Amino acid sequence: MESGMALPLRHMPLTPLDELRSLLGAHAEGDNAFQVRLHQLLQQLKQQALPELGARLLSPTATPGLKRTLYGATAKFDWPEWVPHLLKALQQEPDLGVFDEGCSALGRLELRSAREGLLRLAAQRADGDRQLILKRELTAMEATQPLAFYLGRLMEGQGNPRLAHQGARCLATLAEPADLPALLEALPGADPLAHRLLLRAIAELPGGEAGERLLDLFQDTFRALRDLELLEGMTGRLPSVARTAARTELLETLEARLASRAPGEFEALRAALAAGEAGDPARPMERLRPLAEGPLETFLVEALTTLLEGKIARFNAMLTEAQERAARGRGLASAALTQVCEGLVRQVAAGHLARERALPVLQSAFASYAHSEGLDQAFCQLVHPEDGAALDLVLRIPDTRRRGGCLDALGAREEDGFMPFFLRAMEDPIVDVGQRAIHHLGKLPSAYPAVLSLLESGQPEQIRIALRVFGENATKAAAGPLMTFLRGDVRDDLVVEAVESLAAIRHPDSASLLLELLHDGKPARLQQALVEALALLATPQAGRGLLEKAASLKLPTVLIVALEGALAAFPGFDRAFPTEDLPALEHLIARCCDDREGEGQRLRAILASQDLYCFDQDLYARLKDRFSDFLFELRTKSEWDRDTNDRVAAVLKELGRRSASLGHIAAKEEKVRALIQAVPPFGPARAEALLALREALQDSEFIMRGEFAAEIADFLTREFARKGQEWRELARLCEIGGLTRQASLTDLIREQYIQAQGLGLRSAAKGALLALGLEEADLSRRPKVRTILLLEPSAFFRKRLMPVLQDRWEVREAGTRAEAGTLLAEQPVDLLISEQVESGADLRPWLKIQCEARRSRWVLLATAARDPAPEGSEGWLLGILHKPFTPEQLLKALEP
Repeated sequence: MESGMALPLRHMPLTPLDELRSLLGAHAEGDNAFQVRLHQLLQQLKQQALPELGARLLSPTATPGLKRTLYGATAKFDWPEWVPHLLKALQQEPDLGVFDEGCSALGRLELRSAREGLLRLAAQRADGDRQLILKRELTAMEATQPLAFYLGRLMEGQGNPRLAHQGARCLATLAEPADLPALLEALPGADPLAHRLLLRAIAELPGGEAGERLLDLFQDTFRALRDLELLEGMTGRLPSVARTAARTELLETLEARLASRAPGEFEALRAALAAGEAGDPARPMERLRPLAEGPLETFLVEALTTLLEGKIARFNAMLTEAQERAARGRGLASAALTQVCEGLVRQVAAGHLARERALPVLQSAFASYAHSEGLDQAFCQLVHPEDGAALDLVLRIPDTRRRGGCLDALGAREEDGFMPFFLRAMEDPIVDVGQRAIHHLGKLPSAYPAVLSLLESGQPEQIRIALRVFGENATKAAAGPLMTFLRGDVRDDLVVEAVESLAAIRHPDSASLLLELLHDGKPARLQQALVEALALLATPQAGRGLLEKAASLKLPTVLIVALEGALAAFPGFDRAFPTEDLPALEHLIARCCDDREGEGQRLRAILASQDLYCFDQDLYARLKDRFSDFLFELRTKSEWDRDTNDRVAAVLKELGRRSASLGHIAAKEEKVRALIQAVPPFGPARAEALLALREALQDSEFIMRGEFAAEIADFLTREFARKGQEWRELARLCEIGGLTRQASLTDLIREQYIQAQGLGLRSAAKGALLALGLEEADLSRRPKVRTILLLEPSAFFRKRLMPVLQDRWEVREAGTRAEAGTLLAEQPVDLLISEQVESGADLRPWLKIQCEARRSRWVLLATAARDPAPEGSEGWLLGILHKPFTPEQLLKALEP
């Protein structure tokens, strides 16, 4: 809304996993932006996205296009954790083309586990076409040369990526635990691509040795990364430091690193420096040079030597070179650390490395180093809910962004055991982090009953926690308990919080309770919360209730929200503001615009009026005059504001446009009526006449009043009843019905959708039903049966069935066709339960006539005949029950 109605709640956090779920649910064929956004989210979530992607691949509602897109993502995100998800999906994939792409994705991972998955598929999917696809992938991984040959190809790395990946694919087949030393030996000389492929192969090796070596590699890589970070900081700081101070800092840092390895050399070095020109520091420096390890210690030795020799220009150049090397090396080391962390997690997940062995190493690094997302993700994947000390580290992270990222990583696991942790995290001093914890708490499988018990505990602080959780997560199941809570004897402060939580859920049935609580005697904050909750509902009941309650309300901030909420309930000409309520609405606008009553709310009221849709041309004119006076006053004041002027002018222009549009409604309605009257009852011109009527209703300048829409709906009801219409005529009737937005036509159009044989009529009926507000899952669902007529010659059988039916439906009974005809003529029914034969005569022709005359929507045959009509042979035939049958069988047949 242009008026910008204030929301009572803080913006609910949307985690990357939530965004991924929303994105996957909105997938559309040919949407290029989808893949871009998908890759962005996968870059954020990493392997934590895979359970959701795997679930989508298994979903029966997933389209082939979505599956192909997800399989294609393995080209960029070739995580080994894909394997079980791809395997499970391919074990049941019915589409051969999608199966082909899935197998390519599995082979593209170039892993031992991927090859084992392909072999399992080859044993399970035995048809010829799939066997050819699997044979292709397995042949590509078949090794015909020794391991050294493929290791050499892998080491081509970025120089020849095609050969490197080919080597990795075959290495997955050949590598065994005994080959671990050769793979580790190749790591130091590998470029980034080869290094990553080697680590993936190492992490796939069974046995505990690979995991232990990865732990050693983690320690070495982590140490190198810290050294490079120190080196980068030092080389960035030293250019601005005096040379004597730089020499002192270099010496102290070098001594701290090497003193334990050569204590005597530093005594000699300090003595030489203290001797001044008579000293010879070069000799101890030469003895320290071979002891230096890694880039930091090497730089310290070289830089200190250069300073001691007095080569200032060379020292400055050395600082620049070292800083560039450190930045470059730090990026490579950080990527390598992430890869090693992923390998460790994989080893733990596969059971080759004990979690108790890996977690302390990662935990120590996690506590001391804050710049590796890969380390954070690995730590959060391995930590268990009972690891209290480890989880305390997460809550103590000083960086808000990093703390929130770790909460997301733990929350994505959705394990019930983390409930105490998230309850503590809710109290985070940073509001956004606390909200994120509440959000994750609400996603836990058993969160609802646990939080509900807090709401029912009677303890104010526990109740407050429950209200926050329900509100932040908009837990729909909590609407009923919250309304029950509000009906009790509750403190005012808790009532406010409960109303805010209920507002977030936006449960339509809460309107009556909220209106009951709203009156002028309530505290100001509670009044504000109640009107904001009702405004968010945006339902006719809430809108009209706000308008009625506003007459007795006095607070200006409450009145303006009541105005905005009343207008929000009627958001267009298809749901226009009720004519009988317009005087009350105009009075409320006048109160909000009054300087005394409104207290500065006039501008907001004017902007809110842009959302007024009604069929009263005079009211638009009066409002336009009132707001024009305000605009004139505004332009005469010294504090005139162009932006405010433009916004008010836009409202005036819109009100004028709507007023002018209403002037054309009568003429356009008469034109449509003429088209309705011109529709012939039958013949070749009927379809063209209905098409002309549909196009007239689709006119963008035509505004359909509710009364006129109901008039058209009555016309359509009569037209649908005509016999012998071709599919084009029925399709046009469905399309016109969708344009009216009349819910009374839903069952008629759904009947056409269910019975349609051709794609044209089915498509038109589907579009109309969606326009009428049905969800796609409800299109084929049979409307609910409310009234039944039981036609049964046997009084005994009627007596047996009537009590069963009367418990759930409105039921009448008849013993003969003549008696049933009289009852149906008096009042049609949804369902006619009938015997097929009466006095030896077949009742099916008569039953069909009743349905065609719309005296009954369906027929359920309850017959003793042995040769009834085939079930489903007629659209009006709901089913057949063969006597004798039990009441339970009857109830099952009547299930929607």
